[in-house]
Amino acid sequence: MTLLARGAMITAMAKDPSWHGRLRIEGYVAWWSGSVGDTVLHRHFAAQAVFSDTPVALLDGNGARVEGRCLLIEPDAPHRLLPSAAAELCYVEPTVAFGPPDTLRARIPANARIVPGGRESCFWESWMVRAAPPEMDRRIETVLNAIDKLLPLGAVRLADVGWHTPLSTGRLRHLFSSETGMPFQRYILWRRMRVAFERLLGGSDITAAAHDAGFADAAHFARTIKATFGIRAGDIFRTS
Repeated sequence: MTLLARGAMITAMAKDPSWHGRLRIEGYVAWWSGSVGDTVLHRHFAAQAVFSDTPVALLDGNGARVEGRCLLIEPDAPHRLLPSAAAELCYVEPTVAFGPPDTLRARIPANARIVPGGRESCFWESWMVRAAPPEMDRRIETVLNAIDKLLPLGAVRLADVGWHTPLSTGRLRHLFSSETGMPFQRYILWRRMRVAFERLLGGSDITAAAHDAGFADAAHFARTIKATFGIRAGDIFRTS
């Protein structure tokens, strides 16, 4: 099993009628598919790709208009995405060491427009030349299963799951990062977000969903979602 296989479709709808579609979280990549509403100028930690069959547009931090069928937004880049009837937004964990899955790599053209952020290096240029994740070490699969059981209890430390393997803490930390492509705590954060969204879409309110995923409270969950994706957690509710 690869890290990207540890995910599932999460059907969602925004309360704002100009946002309507589906969200899915797969390992270190999240997707929004559907209509895109008018947004305010914002930035978020995740890198973002915008795909559409017809040109979509955004305004960058200087108010300049950027338009195309594939827009690549750097982590923390200020931008305002203009309304579109149909688009796909792909959010990527920017600390990940692996490259895109082949299906995503094939969708990004060489002439894609890049919206720069505040970092000296370009995430998208470096990410595109990295290898896709390999099959995962079974020892780490065991650790990931243990993490899922511990998430509702609150803080999860490497020492809490280390006893599931014969590895030393130092060796486990290194192997975990090499197998998942992310630092331990960044992986924990992505898993918490997925669990919380699943609870929301299963009928839980935001407070209960946050607690079930191990967030301190609903405000902590909402801040995490906004900081990572630029999405308001309160806009997600159950759909049929």
